[in-house]
Amino acid sequence: MADPPPPEILSRSLHDMLAQLRDPAAAEGLSTRKSDGWSHPTPGGLGFRYEYDSNVAKGGWEFYELHNGVCVALVNMVARRQLARSHRCDDYLALSAVLNGNVRLTDAAGTDGELADGYCTIYGTGGGRSFDTVYEAGDHLRWVTLYFERGRFFELTGLTESDIPADLAQYVRNGGDYPVRNVPLSELASLTAHQLISPPFARAFRGAFMSAKALELACHILFGLSQPDSEQFGGRFEAEDHRRLKRAMQIIRDNIDQQISIHEIAEMVGMTRHRLQIGFRMIYGETVGRIRDKLRMELALDLIRDSRMSMMEIALETGYEHAASFTRAFKAAFGVSPIQMRKVANDELRVRHLASSLKRGAKPASEGDDDAA
Repeated sequence: MADPPPPEILSRSLHDMLAQLRDPAAAEGLSTRKSDGWSHPTPGGLGFRYEYDSNVAKGGWEFYELHNGVCVALVNMVARRQLARSHRCDDYLALSAVLNGNVRLTDAAGTDGELADGYCTIYGTGGGRSFDTVYEAGDHLRWVTLYFERGRFFELTGLTESDIPADLAQYVRNGGDYPVRNVPLSELASLTAHQLISPPFARAFRGAFMSAKALELACHILFGLSQPDSEQFGGRFEAEDHRRLKRAMQIIRDNIDQQISIHEIAEMVGMTRHRLQIGFRMIYGETVGRIRDKLRMELALDLIRDSRMSMMEIALETGYEHAASFTRAFKAAFGVSPIQMRKVANDELRVRHLASSLKRGAKPASEGDDDAA
């Protein structure tokens, strides 16, 4: 299996989306053709919907400028193929509440973050800095991203510096970059995000509803950012919780080749998705998605080294339906492609066999040349 070519990276900044919103064609209610889909203005001029071409993804995303200084993006899509994207916030603070999907965030400075199912990812980029993401084929991605203009953050939210963590207050005050932080989504925050993705109103009422819900969601997230993990967890962490988490880990191990959702795992062990995610973070130090990825990569490494299975067979054995997705995940974990790793393993095996053969063929010194005596 040859290494797949890297996907084309499409760049999109907040200023790009605002410019698209104010396109004269959108003002006239006209749809416009884009690089991999169509942009359709929403009724009332509040925003636009970006619908991907059918060979790119099912679904798409929406963008709204709720009022001056606050924007929202609503993502609901299933990628048909691997999609690479570069995102720039343009001096806005971004809060991404993830309802479905696990997507890595990376940048040129070495950041390794994640848009994680059941969490809100908070980040801010200054200057020309951007984050890169890759959406894998077949993954259902659904999240809400709120954007607050950094220089007007306190005015827009009604909060003060003393209401938020010191590092966030410093970012709001001075600009620059705010590093990626993940905050667990409470049940109320998750409900609010769902309401934003599926608002019950249209036109002017839709804008008013979304503005109110955006501030409500921001309050849930920013309050959670200020709370210790034990309080975010939502109560005492009992022995039964430990048993359920252990059972969840076993379910993941037993079904490493299956696409079982985090919600399904939570139901199987009798926990909410929120409580399961927080428990994994507290006990195992990572989200459920990242733990599963690590276990898959450990198995893949063993199979590459110790079996004669093809790369496609190993990909399927470790829960990847597409070779490109497996190769990318493996390279992210180990720094080399699966094929390169197998070559290294085979070279090491040949060296060991050669050394063993030489050792068996060598005579002890005492049995050497009789003339030396």
